[in-house]
Amino acid sequence: MMGRNSCDRWTDTIHSKYWNPLLIVTVVTLIYGCQKSQFPATSARNDSESAKVTASTQTVSSPANKINFVDITESAGVLWVGRNGEESGHFSILETFGAGCAIEDYDRDDKLDLFFAGGGKFGQNETILPVPMALYRQIFDWKFVLVTEAAKLHPIQHYHHGTWTVDFDEDGFPDLLLTGWNGLQLFHNQGDGTFADVTNQSGFLDPLWSVAAGWGDFNRDQVLDLFVGHYVDWSFQNNPTCIDSKTELRNPCDPNQFHGLPCTVYLGNGDGTFRDASTELGVHEIGKALGVVIVDLNLDGQSDIYVANDAVPNQLYLSQPSGNYKEVGIECGVALGESGSSDASMGVDVADLDGDGKLDLWVANYEDQTFALYRNLGNDAFTHASRSMGITAVGAFAVGFGTVIFDADGDGYSDIFCANGHVWAPHPTPDRRQFPYLFLNDRGKRFRNIAPQVAGYLSQRHLGRGAAVGDLDGNGTPDLVVTHTNEPVAILRNTTHIANWISIRLIGRTSPRSAIGARVTIRAGGREQIGIVKGGASYLSTSDRTIYFGLGQATSVDSITVDWPSGQTTVLKQMASNQRLTLIEAND
Repeated sequence: MMGRNSCDRWTDTIHSKYWNPLLIVTVVTLIYGCQKSQFPATSARNDSESAKVTASTQTVSSPANKINFVDITESAGVLWVGRNGEESGHFSILETFGAGCAIEDYDRDDKLDLFFAGGGKFGQNETILPVPMALYRQIFDWKFVLVTEAAKLHPIQHYHHGTWTVDFDEDGFPDLLLTGWNGLQLFHNQGDGTFADVTNQSGFLDPLWSVAAGWGDFNRDQVLDLFVGHYVDWSFQNNPTCIDSKTELRNPCDPNQFHGLPCTVYLGNGDGTFRDASTELGVHEIGKALGVVIVDLNLDGQSDIYVANDAVPNQLYLSQPSGNYKEVGIECGVALGESGSSDASMGVDVADLDGDGKLDLWVANYEDQTFALYRNLGNDAFTHASRSMGITAVGAFAVGFGTVIFDADGDGYSDIFCANGHVWAPHPTPDRRQFPYLFLNDRGKRFRNIAPQVAGYLSQRHLGRGAAVGDLDGNGTPDLVVTHTNEPVAILRNTTHIANWISIRLIGRTSPRSAIGARVTIRAGGREQIGIVKGGASYLSTSDRTIYFGLGQATSVDSITVDWPSGQTTVLKQMASNQRLTLIEAND
């Protein structure tokens, strides 16, 4: 473990490829490096059992079935504000998008840590400058310390937005990619608590304005690749003055004033370097990308790419038998809004929201537009189901950004959180802060926004941007991290009483180590649930890739089936609830 005076190692539980209760579970110790830790010893939770199956013993005081989140940001020691530089008075569209976050155990001590993008500011003569980012290490439950300088996450090269974590070189330690204006920046995790900037060596020499990004395997070689969604051609040489007709106030111009940019797919070469293969794969459409999610939507075993664009049609790139991709957003019914025109889309996520075993798409949109729930009908067809599923009942007042799908109350049905906040002074009030949404899933039939009834953060206005989800204290209740523009981030502890749960973390061996593209199906309490390991999603932010299942009143899981990206299958039978599983793919 990090924090010990020994080689860095981590014990994982491996189950055989096909398992039954009579087989003995094999436990092995994998050594991920032997560099002496630079960190002081701490009272780490469950250090000796760090990646074994564990059961939560923590109790909470909230009454059953009542969802509750407590803002513990200050007591946790997290004091961070993302900046956009608006005090300079340029009214640029660059200022509107904010900075995101990532939840990741970067030092592999079995405690989730927090990355925050810093954003940017403006200097003299219209220079565009970065603001430093932040890394908060969790030293024990709900206590974090700022370790950015010690981790050598500097200097930041660009006004940056997105924080995208993944172990791109398969060495056991997660790395960090930053997206932003005029470039990418890739930090390689050295395994000793520090990072090194390897942008130039990696081949990510990308001069365009990037916001969205998603890791995945696009050419089926079991090596991670990267999708980068670019936005528009704004610069100070292309920064028109725009006046809002309702308020008569100057505001940043809307995206229709600018030309969109093509996305880029970088294929991994397997040696830590990447090459631009956008044309080769057929992923080169012009867009104004703000969100992307990488997932196998049609269950053909290959990753697909869904892109949320700003004020132009959203795009769906489906993998083809030939190995390339075809853009089919219009044909599949996921490109346009409820009215049949383009929405201004930001955050995006994917899950089986109605419990039919098919993955549905969720998109957070601009005000006067319905947030979009595209229900998967099968055979690459979707229908806009926001009205029938109760989403439109909230009205069309919010501008949605970071959004995550997770089971907030543990009933076995996925709920939806969305961070909202305007991008300029709206009519009739100049207050850009807005209320967040928490849509509670009523057994896959309808959703209702319960945020106004939840005390604290969820019933307050914020200038919301990024959002990520992860079980920060390992007790089976997924927690939230939310970023805002020019106001402190929020760490929201989920104190909801969840009766039964199980979480599953996957480690690929033949598949990429991150297991992006894997699908987990569990059967418990008389019904099936599916979970996925996805790339991208939300807005500017990376959630913990552990898959959490609420089990309701089921005290055990009848079966767990893992379909790995490599094509392998792992099957487990009769597992107890209320435990954390780490499953390692068998060598093929």
